Amino acid sequence: MKPYIFFVIIVILASCHSCNNREHASSQILLISDSLNKASCVSFTSDENNRLVVSWTEIEAENEQKHFYMAFFDELTETLLPRIAIPIEQNAALHEEGMPKLAIKNDGTIIAVYETSVPSEKNRFAGDIKYIISPDKGKSWTAPAYLHQDTTADKSHSFAAITRLADGEIGACWLDASVSKTGKGRPVKFAKTGVANKFGNEQVIDPVACECCRIGISSHPNGRVAIAFRDIINDSVRDLSVAASTNNGQSFSGAVPFSGDGWVIDGCPHNGPSVSLDNKNIYVAWFTGGSGKGVYYGILDDKLQLLNKRLVSGNGRFIQLCSLAEDTRLLVYNESRSEGDRHYNRIVLNKITNGQTYSFEIDGPKSLATYPVIKALSAAKVIVAWSQDDKIYCRVVDVNLFNQPVRRVQPAASILTSHPAAIKTVNQKDPVCGMDINGRASVTCNHKGAVVGFCSDICRDRFIKDPTLQEAVKLH
Repeated sequence: MKPYIFFVIIVILASCHSCNNREHASSQILLISDSLNKASCVSFTSDENNRLVVSWTEIEAENEQKHFYMAFFDELTETLLPRIAIPIEQNAALHEEGMPKLAIKNDGTIIAVYETSVPSEKNRFAGDIKYIISPDKGKSWTAPAYLHQDTTADKSHSFAAITRLADGEIGACWLDASVSKTGKGRPVKFAKTGVANKFGNEQVIDPVACECCRIGISSHPNGRVAIAFRDIINDSVRDLSVAASTNNGQSFSGAVPFSGDGWVIDGCPHNGPSVSLDNKNIYVAWFTGGSGKGVYYGILDDKLQLLNKRLVSGNGRFIQLCSLAEDTRLLVYNESRSEGDRHYNRIVLNKITNGQTYSFEIDGPKSLATYPVIKALSAAKVIVAWSQDDKIYCRVVDVNLFNQPVRRVQPAASILTSHPAAIKTVNQKDPVCGMDINGRASVTCNHKGAVVGFCSDICRDRFIKDPTLQEAVKLH
């Protein structure tokens, strides 16, 4: 790889940015990743001094070498400092729903968590979750260790989330190996660091949850912790549940289903929730393909009872949220748009404050911008990052730009059914994930004059971007 190319790009962008006066700073979109590599899995965290840290992954075009990077963000100049390499294994699984992540303890110790893929004849999805530790701001790292207690071969451990707790330790949750004879559903587990930064106190949060959606975890300075995840309810409904702790993860309440979407699907949504806390409430954002398809925002009280639920966008996906102030929440998601035969995604932000909702869109080319993340920088600014055309971009946005009021969104008539009309397709299986669709699907695209079907919008978007997948489809 040629690392100097990355730094030249950042220097040029930083120079252009510094030429703008401060009142126009929010208009600058920065390229984070190396322009020659395939990048994904962008995430935010903060260090012990509340400095923003950005992390992402890259795959070299020349040799498919995998890299995991982190960089501190300079809020004064609104640019990234030089990136730091994090030594992950080459069998690391780089996908947004179970992306590598960082968390930083109160003493400055950095912990990186990532998945590894170890397929076998018994289980092609077998893999583990590893973690490594840096005591010196990323200069050196320990050897990988297992996050989970069970290290038996041929089992699946994945979709980890990680956060700093109020006691300064790191809490992690993940989907553990299935204990079901049918293989449907996996338990959600939690563990936290202790002596020598080793994870312990492993406990089951829910015994049977959806197999392949990211988990949301958040903590509050008062010691509360909330974990939100896609659950399996009554063997078929894939709705959202939440579990909470009041003692920094030493123990949790039983998981409580709250979304009430009634999404019946025997498949893989690959679209997990986001969660945030304040002194009294839990805030959750999520996607459903149920009777009111789209992305939602909800508020739960300290008894895990749903106080409010609203549809944010019927065409949205991958919604994430953060708290800006006690009465203000910021939502970011990608929203699908169509012009003729062209399908693309834009990044949309919503500000919810004092019961009112305001919207702001990030301008850009008409491409597949997706998997946005968001974090507050101050009472007036947030930073948003996303994946687009195999690159990672970010932008600082002044929340005062959110001046377009949004009327309460109602489900469109076309999405009032849990089972949209299926269309006959040329393929029996989803060409991306391999799920059986039996030659009929409600999510399709036209490819060389044929109708190709998919299990979800996510797989369709991946197919559109990947010529290799397109070439593998048998049209007749």
